[in-house]
Amino acid sequence: MKAPMPSIRRLARGALLLILPFLVSHCAKNPPPAVRNLGQEEMSKAQDLHDYWSHKKPKLPEELPDERLVALGDLALENRNFEGSLVNYLQVLKDHPERYDLHYKVGVIFLMSGKLEAAQKELALVLVHQPAMLQAHEALGLVFLQGKQYPLAIDEFQYVLAQDPRRAKTHHLLGVTFLEAGWPDRAITELQKATTLDPRHLSSFIVLSQAYLKQKDYHHATAILKQAQTLAPENQKINLMLGQALSGQKLYPQALTAFLKAGDEAQAYNNIGVYYFMDGRYEEAAKCFQRAIELRPTFYQEAKNNLQRALEKLQESRKDGS
Repeated sequence: MKAPMPSIRRLARGALLLILPFLVSHCAKNPPPAVRNLGQEEMSKAQDLHDYWSHKKPKLPEELPDERLVALGDLALENRNFEGSLVNYLQVLKDHPERYDLHYKVGVIFLMSGKLEAAQKELALVLVHQPAMLQAHEALGLVFLQGKQYPLAIDEFQYVLAQDPRRAKTHHLLGVTFLEAGWPDRAITELQKATTLDPRHLSSFIVLSQAYLKQKDYHHATAILKQAQTLAPENQKINLMLGQALSGQKLYPQALTAFLKAGDEAQAYNNIGVYYFMDGRYEEAAKCFQRAIELRPTFYQEAKNNLQRALEKLQESRKDGS
């Protein structure tokens, strides 16, 4: 029997959605670092990829000015209409392949679409020609994060922070990477910086509390989650994690209150029952599982299984005590 825990992978994927507007902004003001050259074969593959998508795009009913096409592409990207964005961006790139700002956006589209190899090639092409574009380094870091290539993702995010150490979202992404790679202590360091630099960025508080939970530092997790509650009092994920943090401190009544605020009463009683069970308090666990079944009698198989295990343990403990 396992206690309910939030998914680190889900938090990592959520980071992608949270920073989409940040990725689409492609202005860079930092001095250029050394150019990272692609091999001839990689350059050829990137061009082949671009040609492939160029041939797939439908023809527009009429020719529009380039900046009008770009504006339409940006609007489509903002609305997550990736195909519409590609149609407009590639129409411009057909005549202006030197528009690396658009190559960057095409790379972001591939990233958001889950086409990681295509995104990596497009972003690498951008960085050959615009190595100072920190947003492209961040997007490439996200490609590596999504592909579980953690050392490469860390390199990209750390490079960006070496140029601009006050980029809160980059600290956030680096923290997510460290956490997913199994280094919660390093994740905490980065996420603390992220929350200091941007105290309104809810996701950083959530991932920071996840890192503390991973270390079983329930006291700090609780403190961070209560800070997060000031930003989003009704957020179900925050209340679920707060229930876990309070349960870790054996503050079960308060934990149940938090679990109940997470949205599902039956699940709340099952969750707190799991913690009672792990604490060896089988009678309390059985009562919680029974309550969950009463709330959802025809559906809640998990609670039924948990109740059976709790009753078996309770019977065993009573025999041992007799």
